[in-house]
Amino acid sequence: MLYRLYSSIGNTRGLKDYLGYFEIDLDGFFTRYLEINGNGLAYRYTRDHPADEFGGLPAGVWDESEAAHPEAGTFVPLTAALFAAVWARTRCANVRSVSAS
Repeated sequence: MLYRLYSSIGNTRGLKDYLGYFEIDLDGFFTRYLEINGNGLAYRYTRDHPADEFGGLPAGVWDESEAAHPEAGTFVPLTAALFAAVWARTRCANVRSVSAS
């Protein structure tokens, strides 16, 4: 698995402020995603719950070279342990409809 932390701060694409925590399988597909918006609301998505009215699990395949473009924001590697800790401790607005796994 790969783990990445994304910050939209400083992007030039007009994206709202948020942090994204990504879990990506070895084939490059997203398995879990946690988004924490600038207003403090958080949402989580898994393969079992890929989308709802608030957002969704990213589609497509992870592209490290595309993520390196600074106009989109900043991606940095994240450890599995840190991802797991943030995933477990973050209260999400859509938690009733999403498995915590």
